[in-house]
Amino acid sequence: MTTVELPAPGTYRIDPASSLVALSGRHLFGLAPVRGRFAVRAGTIQVADPITDSLAEASIDVASFDTGNSQRDNEVRSPRYLDAGRYPLIEFISGRVAREDGAWKLTGELTVRDTTREVTLDIESASRADDGFTVRARTKVNRTDFGVTTLRGLGGSVFELTLEVTAVTAPHPA
Repeated sequence: MTTVELPAPGTYRIDPASSLVALSGRHLFGLAPVRGRFAVRAGTIQVADPITDSLAEASIDVASFDTGNSQRDNEVRSPRYLDAGRYPLIEFISGRVAREDGAWKLTGELTVRDTTREVTLDIESASRADDGFTVRARTKVNRTDFGVTTLRGLGGSVFELTLEVTAVTAPHPA
């Protein structure tokens, strides 16, 4: 069941220490599961009134990719896959927030390796905290849509991304 407590209007900063992007998919011709995670480097969420005018942007650190298998992690960070040296960040910039069929969705542009595609995040939950809020969302991406085409048959192409984000009230400029 989806539980969404809409956050209060305002500007929030994504807390990298309490946020992550988890990845799950299959590899070895779809026979073996693979799970990993990325660290969120930074981000801002501007909650508007009405909520549909809200904006979000986030940067994910490619070099932080971790599956617990250092050989695989280094390969994914290499020029053959995500190329962390040339493209150190994965970027998301929202375009719209909408309620569709009773569920909240956040649509925006995801940029991986200098290729940008529209993605829609399904908001699974959101809850208020004293100084901000937490949100959990999911989407699926096909790595080949972003130019990551190495080992198409051997490596999985479609991955589910789960975002777990904690946003705290941003300090007001002096």
